[in-house]
Amino acid sequence: MPLRIQHISTPCLRRGYSSSTAPPQPPPLGISNISRSRQLIEIHGPDAAKYLQGVTTRNILKLTEGRGAYSAFLNAQGKVLYDVFIYSTNHNHRWRSQIESKNFQPKYHPTVKKGFPVDDPGFFIECDIRSADALLDHIRRYKLASKFDCRLIPKGEWDMWATWDDGRLLLPNPSDIGCTDIRAPNLGKRVAVYGGRSIGREVDVDVYNVRRMLYGVPEGQDEILNGGNIAQESNIDYMGGVDFRKGCYVGQELTIRTHHTGVVRKRVLPVQIYRPGDSVPERLTYDPSLDLAPPPGKNPYISSLDGKGRSPGKFLRGVGNVGLALCRLEAMTDFDVGGEKTDRTAPEFKLGVEGNELRVKAFVPGWHWWGKAIGQMSSERATRPIVRHVIDDNNEF
Repeated sequence: MPLRIQHISTPCLRRGYSSSTAPPQPPPLGISNISRSRQLIEIHGPDAAKYLQGVTTRNILKLTEGRGAYSAFLNAQGKVLYDVFIYSTNHNHRWRSQIESKNFQPKYHPTVKKGFPVDDPGFFIECDIRSADALLDHIRRYKLASKFDCRLIPKGEWDMWATWDDGRLLLPNPSDIGCTDIRAPNLGKRVAVYGGRSIGREVDVDVYNVRRMLYGVPEGQDEILNGGNIAQESNIDYMGGVDFRKGCYVGQELTIRTHHTGVVRKRVLPVQIYRPGDSVPERLTYDPSLDLAPPPGKNPYISSLDGKGRSPGKFLRGVGNVGLALCRLEAMTDFDVGGEKTDRTAPEFKLGVEGNELRVKAFVPGWHWWGKAIGQMSSERATRPIVRHVIDDNNEF
């Protein structure tokens, strides 16, 4: 369903807010090369699947050829280190040709190390480009005696693309390295493309980010803080990134305990920024003419108008007049920590940015209720059937 656009005049504000650099409204159908912000890591070898099974939140052993999964790496305390997509690669002929070419070495070069056989498990791990080196070090540090190779894939060798069509669920082709993006209903799909080729007329990655924020989907180290929050606080459970039925993995204890107690006091929510004196928005609406979000890298705390009490939230990242914030649910929404509705109405909140006090309102996406159901299911059941049902019967998120 297209998002309603409000046309609001923009008087001169400090920090140059009237000179908009915000991207345009996301189109209903789009293709975006997200390689500017995303990086691929290749892992290949006989122990690759077993290793990933022990350090990520999804059941990698049940990933069939041609499938991908949203997942996360946690630390021992259950805090999220890296949010990732993991894609099976063995079915792709381009990838197989690369591995076979690497393994074809003359017999008179015994010092040249050959790779593992092409039929050994292979995966691409998609992560935030700024976290790629740290994630690769993390993988190597805990590799121990596991048999696999891992490397950063150079820019232009394989590129990551995000595609979407608001009118239907997109499924990857059988030969693709990629997956349907199940983090929110109708979010689209992700595909790794070989050789820096374009797959269509593309829109800028900032447009992709606006659309993602309108859905309330956090991504990368600015929005899922390294080691700062548990999986549930970053909605990784709602976004289908945790298999609560899989066996032991790093950080499982706190993740499972929180899941069974059902107490999650904070979550990442989409927010709208508006100016003092403007009416309080009733619906999350992106306005490309407004550039109110704090600059990248700044995470100001949200506070009540009177400044009393503890901070109800922390702004993470924004584009134009929308963004994502880590919100205390009982303070900034009409939902309690157990997810049951209450009768109270949350007051207005302010966002202090370099002396400019703006207003901010949080919204709870409708798909969070479906995400809760998905998070309680095993990974193989928490994919397309549930998402299809949401798209068919609940066109508004």
